[in-house]
Amino acid sequence: MIPISPARSLYILQCEGTTVRVREFPILGDEDEPTVEAFATGLDHEAARVLAYLVGREESGRFSDEAASRLAVRVGVDLGRGRVSDVLGTLTDLGLVVETTVDSEAPGRPPKGWRADAGHDRTLSRVRALHADALLDQAATVASTLDDDFAGSITRDGDATTPPPAERDAGHLEVGLNWDPNGLHAPLFAGAYADHGVDVTLTGCRGSRAALSAVADGDVDVGLTGAATYLRGHTTREGVVPLALYYQRAMVTLYTTRSAFGGPLRSVEDVRGRRVAMPAGSETGALGRLFLAQAGVIDDVTVVRADGEEREALLDGDADVATGVFTDPLELEAAGHDVDSVLLADHFPVPGPAFVVRQETLRERPDALRGFLEGAMAGWTTARADPDTAIDAVADRSDEDIADERRKLEGALDRFAGGDAVEKNGWGWHSPETWERLRVALEQAAALGNP
Repeated sequence: MIPISPARSLYILQCEGTTVRVREFPILGDEDEPTVEAFATGLDHEAARVLAYLVGREESGRFSDEAASRLAVRVGVDLGRGRVSDVLGTLTDLGLVVETTVDSEAPGRPPKGWRADAGHDRTLSRVRALHADALLDQAATVASTLDDDFAGSITRDGDATTPPPAERDAGHLEVGLNWDPNGLHAPLFAGAYADHGVDVTLTGCRGSRAALSAVADGDVDVGLTGAATYLRGHTTREGVVPLALYYQRAMVTLYTTRSAFGGPLRSVEDVRGRRVAMPAGSETGALGRLFLAQAGVIDDVTVVRADGEEREALLDGDADVATGVFTDPLELEAAGHDVDSVLLADHFPVPGPAFVVRQETLRERPDALRGFLEGAMAGWTTARADPDTAIDAVADRSDEDIADERRKLEGALDRFAGGDAVEKNGWGWHSPETWERLRVALEQAAALGNP
């Protein structure tokens, strides 16, 4: 946290009774963005800005002895009066800031003021704890919508701040990833799980289906799986429910080379009459079919079943277009090919990979899951602020080039991490509507069969 500096201030003429004086108002700057992003893992983005501003005032030498007025907050974060009032009310209700009064020479009741005097680290810890609890509650809401037989409330030991993270002991969690560890998983490997009372082991699985099966069979406690894979296996793997989204947007893409396609691929419409290499039964295959169906071209293409060899089918001339993830065209470009791609997430709101758990784990081990979510949020913050540190955390588990893994991580954070749900609710957010929209779309695309 960089305390707010007097060098970043606005000076405003303010009337107080019969006196007019110049007031100095500190403002947030670019150097405060890491703190804003850290708070935004568990808050809507505007609330994160207000909280970062108030914490920064407390940690500055110039303004730490006075509460911030509503006007000071408005100026400091550049928000309107109504929105600032709403955000301050929310932060006060959450116990993240304290409402007090501001010294004033004007007659009458002193104006309201706000302080965030718990300090940066304690405030961030509380933000994460509160958001982890909100994610657990939301997971229960989603579970009750997806599974009619989900019953039972989530019972935690204490509230979001008791006991403190360092004093918790929630045991061990096995987490199954959707592939071998790589740059996309770097935020998880940078996670601070022990600091939040849980011991976590991260293990690679051979795809989303394998991770989902590992959860259903009890081999792991938490699985990372594609959203389509989860829904396609939902009827046969009962008792598994979504916990949170890891990335908000699906990473599936259609791609080709200029030489294979005979020209540029500008849109999904351009694939009409072409051969499309697509794996059967995988997340990529299901979402590739969804993409073509939603675009209205599924009946005008020839599907080439490549089953994991889509790139080879493209390069060998057996297909004109391939389905894959966003890293596939990047790797082809690095190999010297002239590549075009069309990203699913740029056209349709399909969620990215999700953490899933068994119903009994959600009901019976919420404190362990809370610690996992808090630790993952810490890793997410690290990855955003310092990608090199996050990549170093996964480097000894990956055989790929470190520079390539960093590019993969940065591309994923830039293109798939954000969205309206994150902007309004924080990292990991999902809703019953998220899953129902995808289920209906997969059903309409005839892509909801068992994986």
